[in-house]
Amino acid sequence: MAELLFLHPVGLDRQSVAFLGLLPVRAVTFPGHGERRRARPGLTLADMADEIAGHHTGRFDVVGASLGGMVAMHLALAHPGLVRSLVLACTTPRGDAQVMEARAEATEARGAAGMLDDTMTRWFTPEALERDPDAPPLAYARERLLAMDPGALADTWRAIARHDVLDRLGEIGVPVTCIAGRRDRSTPLPVMQDLAARLPGARLVEMDAPHMAFLERPREFAAAVREHLAWVRGTTEGAHS
Repeated sequence: MAELLFLHPVGLDRQSVAFLGLLPVRAVTFPGHGERRRARPGLTLADMADEIAGHHTGRFDVVGASLGGMVAMHLALAHPGLVRSLVLACTTPRGDAQVMEARAEATEARGAAGMLDDTMTRWFTPEALERDPDAPPLAYARERLLAMDPGALADTWRAIARHDVLDRLGEIGVPVTCIAGRRDRSTPLPVMQDLAARLPGARLVEMDAPHMAFLERPREFAAAVREHLAWVRGTTEGAHS
């Protein structure tokens, strides 16, 4: 019986999974996020995946949002025995090195507060920010971003800059659901369509949502995860019948 494992976006922590109401579920906090200290220089997304593998046993249906989806790909490639299936939401198999380095430098120069508006407008729709800026998911994201060490955040942007598993996607043989936000400015729909097309046996689910689809539309996102799990069970049972 596989367990559900949630991997969070950059700047947030494992508490973000609470907005989905998915139980039971495990979640981790990446180095430099939440209450965790800044990691050693040069930490990579592959290192983050290795850390997860070093602390968990069994098999998981892994749900990864944004950064979490990138780490989930590394986990499936380096530790395939740990992964039964993947949900990859609003993520990419290759980081844009130029954009990520510029973002890291801006974070170091401007600090968390100076980057907050840019990040929130990239993550959420204008309607959500205007309608209820103090809604719990938005308030949580804002609080976590302001609390994070700018150096640790810059480290993470640089780790994403070095992320590239594009040419290895064909090695991922587990069932995959890609969740795309049609209003996602960070990973536009064509990026997610291409990701799904490159993954053997993947399916694509579109949502009328921004980059933080799981925070702005948690019920719809959770329903997509449950549909994925039902699909995986059917696929697994069919393979053994």
